[in-house]
Amino acid sequence: MGDCVKHSVVLLKSQTQDDSYDERPNLEAIYINPVTYVFKNIPRLRAKLLNPHKYAGIILCAPRCVYAVNEALQKDPLPTCWRPLHNYALGKNTRNMAYYSLQNLPTMGVSACSAHNLCDLIRETFGPKRDLPFLLPCGNLASNTLHLRLVAQGFRVDSCECFESQCHPHFMNSMKQALKLKKLETIVFFSPASVKSGAEFIKKYSVSIEDRKLIAVGRQTQKAMLESGLKIHRLVESPLEESVVNAIIN
Repeated sequence: MGDCVKHSVVLLKSQTQDDSYDERPNLEAIYINPVTYVFKNIPRLRAKLLNPHKYAGIILCAPRCVYAVNEALQKDPLPTCWRPLHNYALGKNTRNMAYYSLQNLPTMGVSACSAHNLCDLIRETFGPKRDLPFLLPCGNLASNTLHLRLVAQGFRVDSCECFESQCHPHFMNSMKQALKLKKLETIVFFSPASVKSGAEFIKKYSVSIEDRKLIAVGRQTQKAMLESGLKIHRLVESPLEESVVNAIIN
């Protein structure tokens, strides 16, 4: 039997311990971290975290939101009064990080794959009394989809912008190297922040995208790509690895 044909693919994300793209026999996966995050408004977030009695719960939409919470706590434990509240984490990675770094904080949302899914879950699991707001740590490029949908459902949301994304200092050189080695034929964008960095690279180096396969993971990423003028070959609704792999090889 002949050797398995490998698909070279650039994944615009940082590699996590749950990722196994590079272990698949039909993929040559190249991870390129597109962004770095700078914390902001940390004292403001800390003040909110130390007053759980003012909130219905906390919503964590990404692992970096958990990082920001830990930064704000300054190695102090999360007040135990958060535990019985209505706490939500979007997806498995966020849930795991919140659980292991915030004293086993219980959250719902491990199976949610988008802000829309999470909003539906919150509506289904929260009672009719909605006097207190949710605390929503977020970044500068965060979509306000969840905030708007929750408000439309009668919830109150206290968004706290606590980090901002910047192009990773090694991103441009890593992308140039992939381009030089002709490994840039398929690119997977995992977030609006990755689109911002990717679009800057494509524009700066006049990279043709006509014959390249560009894949968007999630509708917010799709929206960012369309706004940046990037042609989308496939939309993957869920960030689950199997769904992304199917989009790459099919």
